[in-house]
Amino acid sequence: MKNFDSRTYSINDFLEWSDNEQLELAPKFQRRSVWNDTARSYLMDTIISGKPIPKVFIRQKINPQTRKSVREVVDGQQRLRTILSFMKDGFVISKKHNKEYGGRYFSQLNEVDVEIQTLILNYEISVDLLVNMSDPEVLDVFSRLNSYSVTLNEQEKLNSIHFGQFKRLADNLAHQNNLFWEDNKIISEQNILRMFDVQLVADILIGIIEGIRAKKQIKKFYEQFEKEFEYDIDELAARFVSIIDLINNIFEDGLKKREYRRPHVFYSLFMTLFHMQYGVKNIACERKVIEKTDYARISQKLEKIDYIFEEENKDQLSKEESQFLNDCRRATTDAAVRIRRSEFIAKLILE
Repeated sequence: MKNFDSRTYSINDFLEWSDNEQLELAPKFQRRSVWNDTARSYLMDTIISGKPIPKVFIRQKINPQTRKSVREVVDGQQRLRTILSFMKDGFVISKKHNKEYGGRYFSQLNEVDVEIQTLILNYEISVDLLVNMSDPEVLDVFSRLNSYSVTLNEQEKLNSIHFGQFKRLADNLAHQNNLFWEDNKIISEQNILRMFDVQLVADILIGIIEGIRAKKQIKKFYEQFEKEFEYDIDELAARFVSIIDLINNIFEDGLKKREYRRPHVFYSLFMTLFHMQYGVKNIACERKVIEKTDYARISQKLEKIDYIFEEENKDQLSKEESQFLNDCRRATTDAAVRIRRSEFIAKLILE
C-alpha cells in the first residue's frame, strides 16, 4: 500500500513551519550542512531565475505532546537551510551569479523589483511526503532509490560540487551550442545528458586560458578556478562562439561526415583555429588571422585530414601524416599529443 504522497509546497510554507517549530532539519539520519557560500548563492540564483531544484523528502509525524505535525527533512536539508537562511537575511547572492540581485539581502530585493520577494515566497518545491514511516522504512526507501541511481561520471561529480564562474561559463556555452554538438554528431544526445558536452567545453576553455593541457587535468583546473577566476567571462564566451561560427563558415556542410566529428580531433581543430585568431600559449606555430576570403582555401586544405584517415591511403602517407594518424588513435588526450595534432592542422592551414 502506498505510504507516501507527492506534493508541492511554497517557500513561505517552509518558513511558517520553521517559525512554528514544525520543521526539523537535522534528524538522526541526515548529514550535516557542508555547503559553502558559493553553493548557497548558486541555489538562490536558481530559485530567483525560476528554475527547478531537486525534490525534497520529508517524513511527517504527529508530536503527541503538542499535537502538532512535525516535518523531518529526510533529504534536502542543505537546500532548505540555505533557503531559510537567505529569507532571514543570512547571506546575499553573489554578483558573479546574478548581476541584478547580487549583493542584496532578501529584505533589500524590493529595491530592484517590488514583486521579486513575493515571487520567491511563492516558489514551489517538489516534496515526497513519507507519512508516519519508521526509521527502518525510511532507510529502506533510500536504499531502493540508490539501487536505481546511475553512478556519476567524473564531469557529473565536478558539476555537483563546483558553483563558480568557470563552471557556469562551461555549462552555459555547452547548452547554448547544443544543436551544434548534435547536428555535427560530435556528442550524442545520450552523452549530452551525461554532460560530455560540458566536459568538452571545459577542456577547451582550459586550453584557451592556460594553453593545451591533458584532459585528466580538468579536475585540477575546476578546483583552481573555483577559488579564483579573474578572467573576463564575456570575452571568453564571445571568443568561444566566434570559433564555433568560424567552423560553421569553413565547413558549410557541417562535420557529421568528417573526421573532425571525433571529439579529440574536434578539440585539436578548435584549438588550432583559436590559435590563428587569438593565440594559444603552447602552440609553437606562427599565426595568421583567418578572414572571410580564406574560408574556401582552408576548407580545401583541411580535407587532408579525411584523406589521412582513409584506410586505402595508409601506405601513401608521409612521416608527419602517419604521426598525426597515430596521434589520433593513441594517447589522444595527452598534452604533448594534443599539441602535436594542433600544430599539424595549423601547418595545413598555413601552407
